[in-house]
Amino acid sequence: MQNSLNGQTFVVVGATSGIGMALASALSKEGANTVLIARDKIKLENIAKGLSQSVFTARLDVSSDTMEQDLAGIMENAKNSLCVEGFNGGVYCPGVAPILPLRGLSSAIVEDVFRVNYTGAVIFTKIMASKAFRHKEMTSIVLISSISAEKGEKGLGIYGASKAALGASARSFARELAPQGVRINCVMPGWINTEMNKTNSQVATGIEDTMRKLHPLGLGTAQNV
Repeated sequence: MQNSLNGQTFVVVGATSGIGMALASALSKEGANTVLIARDKIKLENIAKGLSQSVFTARLDVSSDTMEQDLAGIMENAKNSLCVEGFNGGVYCPGVAPILPLRGLSSAIVEDVFRVNYTGAVIFTKIMASKAFRHKEMTSIVLISSISAEKGEKGLGIYGASKAALGASARSFARELAPQGVRINCVMPGWINTEMNKTNSQVATGIEDTMRKLHPLGLGTAQNV
């Protein structure tokens, strides 16, 4: 059977995370070329070695003040390296979820969470949807949100707020960009077994047991997403 994404090219930001890594593998298995972007260049190169299609890797810190210029430069270099006119789709995976009670929050923490979870995703969407990088026929953009955007959980007030903001903006952007052939969707996973959540389980004792009780079919994996 012919690979369904043969000849197409997709961008994955946060490609060394659990979900991003699983996406990179799945896209490659379906025949797609990939542009893998994350902070850890060594991890990126190791992931690329295991993929069967063409891969372009680049380091990016989505919390940087120069994130927009840096990402645009990466995308331009990727276009030239992979010899493509535009990208068929892209996924924004980065996320931080500090578990903190209200009394432990500060303006700096709020800004840091929103910079990665919300602002980075908005800038990614802006660049992906631009005439310079969108595909001439159709470009699909997927933003990884969270069920926390709708379901409140102790200690995740700012994380949930950042994901709720992302969903609200995505709905507006989808209407704005549809005439240009750009589709935008948010995916809202529940608790996924990723390194981020493993770390949170160590910080907040008992949170994983609580999440298991809230997921009658069991906790998800990155491959499920």
